[in-house]
Amino acid sequence: MSQAYATVEEANQYFSERLHTASWDNSSPVEQNKALLMATRSIDNLNFKGYKHTVDTLLSGVSDISEVDPASIRAAEVAQELEFPRGSDTVVPPVIQRACYEIAFSLLDGVDPDTELENLGVVSQGYAGIRTTYNRIQQPIEHLVAGIPSATAWRLLKPFIRDGKAVKISRV
Repeated sequence: MSQAYATVEEANQYFSERLHTASWDNSSPVEQNKALLMATRSIDNLNFKGYKHTVDTLLSGVSDISEVDPASIRAAEVAQELEFPRGSDTVVPPVIQRACYEIAFSLLDGVDPDTELENLGVVSQGYAGIRTTYNRIQQPIEHLVAGIPSATAWRLLKPFIRDGKAVKISRV
């Protein structure tokens, strides 16, 4: 099974048609591969709508999910290493691959979601006497809270993400 949603070769093709790619172009293939792996992990940390393809296949034709042995569902979940493909898809959607490229690029460009999130609260800094003032009231940016360093990638991923405020109630 694949460990990343994209290969370095696929990413090179993507970046050959994009402007301002110095961070990618100046990185070694080893660094690029690491960035793609980290990007994939960032994507897979999100809570997506639906089921992994393996689970969806197991549940197809089942009218009531409670009829399926939970151990079978867990086994199907583990059988597919990555979160995509999902549902009836058999391949990773190109939009997910593009999000992976964009996250990898941001990581190689030095963007760290944790640092960026922390820096959002800074309202003033000093030099002599060294002081930093924070405003903790500011609303954090959604993609940084989710651990995604690229706003572009976030816009690509957002339609696939489950609504965190939705509650599913089942009668047992």
